[in-house]
Amino acid sequence: MSLTQLTDIELLENIRLGDSSAFRQLFEQYWELLHRLAAQKTGDDGDAEDMVQELFIELWRKKAPIVLTSSLKTYLVSCMYLKIFQHFRKKGFREKHYEAFAHFLEQASTAPDPIEFETEYGKLQEIVEQVVSRMPVQMQTVFSLKHYHGESVAGIAEQLDISTETVKSHLKTAMSRLRKAGEHYPSGVLLLPAFLTMMESSY
Repeated sequence: MSLTQLTDIELLENIRLGDSSAFRQLFEQYWELLHRLAAQKTGDDGDAEDMVQELFIELWRKKAPIVLTSSLKTYLVSCMYLKIFQHFRKKGFREKHYEAFAHFLEQASTAPDPIEFETEYGKLQEIVEQVVSRMPVQMQTVFSLKHYHGESVAGIAEQLDISTETVKSHLKTAMSRLRKAGEHYPSGVLLLPAFLTMMESSY
């Protein structure tokens, strides 16, 4: 069977087994798409190129089989979005919620004193980071597009080529995981319920 006749799963399996020809086909087929996406989101061709190269290196080195729940294109785009989110996270991108949450608490008349707020907000950042990092790739992407890029459900569905119902399901499951994690957090997260309420208010 020629490489052009391989299914997505077969192509990935050949790459996992060290087939350089299959890897080259994957690179040539998707490099431009992924680079364009990264460049559009970061505004920097150099950063975009680094992220795409890093993604392909990880695919080449990955030894565990990749389970596709949709198309290979959707999987790679989701992986690229995660790279982009990690890029912005290093620059403090997630702090975008800080002022919005403080304002939300003021409106609800439940704001703690400034020092307590700083402490509790740090716990929030920690628990959200932990829970999101353990989500499946597509769920992480949906959650990040919604809550850190402010995308609509319809916009997310279009970008990832999935249904709006799938987007809603991912968001619902993600919020459920966050609530459960908060319940078992060693020192408690007093502001977590209010934080999740604020996030869900955008649905």
